[in-house]
Amino acid sequence: MDIQKLQALAVIQEAGSFSRAAETLGYSQAGLTYMMNSLENEIGLRLLDRSYSGVRLSETGKTLMPKIHRLLQVYDALNGEINACKCAQQATLRLAALDTVSTRWVPRAVAALKAEYPQITVSVISGSPMQVDNWLRDGSVELGVTDKRFTGTDMDWIRLCDDPFLAVLPPDSDVPDPVPVTWFAGRAVIIPDYGTNTDTTRVFTRAGVEPVYTDDRMNNRSVLAAVAAGLGSTVFSRLELDYYARQDLTVRAMDPPCCRELGVALRPGVKGDAVVRSFLRALRAAADADK
Repeated sequence: MDIQKLQALAVIQEAGSFSRAAETLGYSQAGLTYMMNSLENEIGLRLLDRSYSGVRLSETGKTLMPKIHRLLQVYDALNGEINACKCAQQATLRLAALDTVSTRWVPRAVAALKAEYPQITVSVISGSPMQVDNWLRDGSVELGVTDKRFTGTDMDWIRLCDDPFLAVLPPDSDVPDPVPVTWFAGRAVIIPDYGTNTDTTRVFTRAGVEPVYTDDRMNNRSVLAAVAAGLGSTVFSRLELDYYARQDLTVRAMDPPCCRELGVALRPGVKGDAVVRSFLRALRAAADADK
């Protein structure tokens, strides 16, 4: 006997009609009726009494149903044990994340995962979007929390949120809010890792604006310090700016708005793993709570 037919029979018993049971199971009513006819033909017994008012167990069905319920309970318990064994075999979840999310969403998601799977070891490495992509490709990690623009189409992708870019200006700057992108034309703009940071420069390229880029090779902290000293302006995403927690800067939204899409890149075949699914649920909850 097909266990799915017995599971469907239990749902029909509870629903009292083929239509409600079919809706619960996601089947068509005709398909569910065919499934029950097939089950009755297979065992040579009538299990259901059908009428215009609905459907109910036959006397034979009432006799067999307690044992069917026990069988389904054993089946569910067996599936639980199988999943637990799979988790034990996959004892380590390896993931990479951008610096900006490795200190925000990832710790909360890992804590939630460990509460569900105490035996799981989670290995986290953080870096730039290009590093995350490289680690995915060489098999160092199973998944990466990253920027979609740096993720190849050969990876699975699950979107989490948009991270808007913000104008970051010296203290007490007298600029409108939001600040037009055209305001930056001809002005000094300091870009972290200038020459490789296309994520920031595209804000201006898309708008056809040409700032005066300073030819520096500073990291994010140094750029923000330079802006605070009045040496120019810059553009950071909201999460990046929150990560550095500077209070001595003028921050404005940009017009027109521009953002990067953050999400999870996964190696092919990983998305169906039970532990990965649990981690993704926890990560989405952490990202949603941060909006």
